[in-house]
Amino acid sequence: MKLQQISVFLENKPGRLMEACAALSDAGVNVETMSLVEAGEFGVLRVLAKDPDAAFEALKGRFTVKKTSALAVQIPDEAGALTKLLGLFAANDGLNVEYMYGFTSKKRGVAAIVLSMNDVDRALEVLRAANVALVGAEDLFA
Repeated sequence: MKLQQISVFLENKPGRLMEACAALSDAGVNVETMSLVEAGEFGVLRVLAKDPDAAFEALKGRFTVKKTSALAVQIPDEAGALTKLLGLFAANDGLNVEYMYGFTSKKRGVAAIVLSMNDVDRALEVLRAANVALVGAEDLFA
């Protein structure tokens, strides 16, 4: 279950994040989760929204935007759970986590993580083989 994620490249200056959020809200796009990281003079805003196409359209032309595939998984909210998950990838030569961020899980005792991988399809196979609970759009945006 791959998710469509929108990456937005923003100048790292006051008001730019608000402008991106305003573009989304003006278009009626509800964001489930987002992450912002600083990269010098720019930042990268990553957005998961119920309607990624509408989010993309709301932002393009005003910002540099890109659609990418990501995975979302649920793991136990306990010490060592993330290490165990990452071990699945480490055991598969060449499979690398490029970045990740957490989001609020609707289930108690469960942590939820969005992963960007160098090979999303292969990562999906590894996760399924290990019976890791995947979070699909139908779960995330219910």
